[in-house]
This record gives sequence, structure tokens and C-alpha cells, in this order.
Amino acid sequence: MVYDRIAKPLADLLPPSPRNVRRLRRRLIMAGFVNENAVTIFRALQLAAALLFPAITVFILVIVLRHPIDSSTIGLTVVSLCFGMFMPNFTLSRMITNRQGRITRALPDALDLMVVCVEAGLGLNAALHRVGREMEMVEPALSGELAVTNREIRAGKPRDEALRNLGDRTGVDDVKSLVAMLVQTDRFGTSIADSLRVFADSMRTKRRQRAEEMVAKAAIKLIFPLLLFIFPALLIVLMGPALIKISVLFGQMSQ
Repeated sequence: MVYDRIAKPLADLLPPSPRNVRRLRRRLIMAGFVNENAVTIFRALQLAAALLFPAITVFILVIVLRHPIDSSTIGLTVVSLCFGMFMPNFTLSRMITNRQGRITRALPDALDLMVVCVEAGLGLNAALHRVGREMEMVEPALSGELAVTNREIRAGKPRDEALRNLGDRTGVDDVKSLVAMLVQTDRFGTSIADSLRVFADSMRTKRRQRAEEMVAKAAIKLIFPLLLFIFPALLIVLMGPALIKISVLFGQMSQ
């Protein structure tokens, strides 16, 4: 109902090129929005934000604050228009980054489970299905992607194509590397368990390196909060009594 009456008419006001539609659909899929109407709804939200933010700005400035319509009002309206146009894309980019980060952090644990499943005698398809079920409570995004891959394989799609679709949907480099390794292993008939174990070891090493990198960056990121908030407060506490005494002393000298 809302889609037919609001979202679709708004999105049809500015029809995009097919290339932009494909690019936007891919980004929405990487963010986890797989509904067929996701592109139309997102474009409607873009247009609504581009119209709503300037309208709110004009209402607050002209109606509420009684500010005259001058160059500053027009400038703020243009700024709010740009903000409304770019905010949906910025939000979508943040959602993609957060989702990819969650998948990356959960991937080493999923690989360990996959190694256990394969060594226990399960095939790759059954291992993907089992790992997807086990990861549902840990990381729903990765679990959902594995479930989609498993459904594609069951529907008759070639396994290498389904695995490549997994890498394209997530956009995570580690997942793409895993997919390339699985496709190569399946093609040449090498041991999946050994390949997965080596890849899992490399993923754990990468995770440790990322943690060390984040720890190294934390000291640099703390400089600005220290300079802006903690150091001024310390200076006030340390220098305050001395400044008070100096001001009292100068007051007595002036008398």
C-alpha cells in the first residue's frame, strides 16, 4: 500500500539510468536489503529527504524564528538540500561498512566450524548449511548469506557460481578469497579440509593483525579528546587556585 501510493510515484519523478540502478541494487544487497522493491524505496527516500530538509529549514528560519529571506536563509536552505541529498547515500555506506565488518569478524569462527564439519565427513554443501545454522545466533548476516548460497545450490545453480554470488553479495575481500579457494579446490580435486584449515589459520593471523593495528591507532585517536577535554580540565584544576591567589594579591596591591 505505502509502496504503490508513495514510494513508487516519488521514485518515478526522477528515473535513473539502468547502470545507476544496477549499481544501487548491488550496494543495497551488500547492506542486506534484498527486497525487489528496495531500489525504488531507497530512491523515494532520497527524494523525500532532499525535499523535506529544505522545507524544515525554511519553516524554522522564516516561520518560527521570523528570520527575513536573505542570502543567509538561501544559503542554509541550499546546505540543507545538499545534506538531504547525500545523507541517504552516506547512511547506506555506513550500513555496508558495518555489515561487512561484522561478516569479516565472524568469518574465522565460521571457517573453524566448517573445518570441523568437513573433517567429520560432511560434504561442502552440507557443511555450508550446518555452519549457516550454527552461526545464526552469532552473526545473522553471515548466516543469511550462507543460507542463500545453500538454497541456490539446491535450486540447481552450479556450486562455483553460487559461491561467486556469495562473494559479490557481501563485497568482503576475505569472503572472495575464500570463494576463490573453494572453487579452485573443487576444480582440481584437492582436499577441502586441508585448504580450509590453512585458510582458517591465515584468517586468524589477519584478525590478530587487525586487532594490533586497532590498538596502535587507539593512542593516536586519543590525542584529540585529551587535548580538547581532559587537558583543559586539568589546567583549570591545577592553575585555578594559583590564579585566584594572584588575582587577590593584585587586588590588595591596588588598594
